[in-house]
Amino acid sequence: MPIYKDKKRKTYYFRVRYKDVYGRSQQKLKRGFEKRQDAVLAEAEFLANAAKQYSDNATFDEIFEHNIKHTKLKDKTIRRRTNEYNYHIKPKFGHIKVRNTTLEQVLEFKTHLETTMESLNSARTVYSNFKVLINHAIKFFGLKVDPTLAAGSIQRVRPNINFIRREDFDHRVNGLEHLHYQELTRLLFYTGLRVGEGLALKWSDMNFEENLLHVNKTIDLATRKITTTKTKGSVGYVPFPAFIGEMLERIKKESAEKIYGFNNDMFVFGVVAPYHYS
Repeated sequence: MPIYKDKKRKTYYFRVRYKDVYGRSQQKLKRGFEKRQDAVLAEAEFLANAAKQYSDNATFDEIFEHNIKHTKLKDKTIRRRTNEYNYHIKPKFGHIKVRNTTLEQVLEFKTHLETTMESLNSARTVYSNFKVLINHAIKFFGLKVDPTLAAGSIQRVRPNINFIRREDFDHRVNGLEHLHYQELTRLLFYTGLRVGEGLALKWSDMNFEENLLHVNKTIDLATRKITTTKTKGSVGYVPFPAFIGEMLERIKKESAEKIYGFNNDMFVFGVVAPYHYS
């Protein structure tokens, strides 16, 4: 690219065109070089480092899209993070170039979350996702300064423990008369399974001889797709009391008598498809 002379200022400048990470045509102009050779060297340095200049123009919207696309996340997590971004982060930062983010903006955002959200733990989750975008910009877009470092973090608060008394549980569950929702609820209560894990159980996951069930999948309650468990640590064998085993064997016997072609690959709660969450 040619070097230009600013006749009015009696200095030199360069102007180059390049494409950023999104393939957009960009232009870089820099003035004020006293010597032509200085402008030549500066231009060469810029072109050599163009791949590291993505943060010059990338907005938070673009950083978020890049992060979601290039991070291995479950569909449920993508939906949650997208909702959190659109509702809390995008209105304040979506249009801002990430390199232009100031400490004052971060502090204001942090205070906003702490004072407007229903709990500090919810505010902490959103703020953590905001920091994920900053870290992503540092790793992939050449961002040099992390504006969140001096702002600190949002304090984690130990949540109040909610509990239900046994007699209250029995009273409520006895009111569930539709299908086998009563049995499903009892199974969850006595094993600690998540709702999606309980709904995804098949008869092949049951070991009635040892009173064990195998947790190896879950159902996405929004899309009704069977997926891997929430965490790898969730996969494993879970014991259940003898009376829960008797309850499950009764359901299996009833299903085998009523359903043509019954087999162990069918769902415990729903046969060919799991019950609906509602």
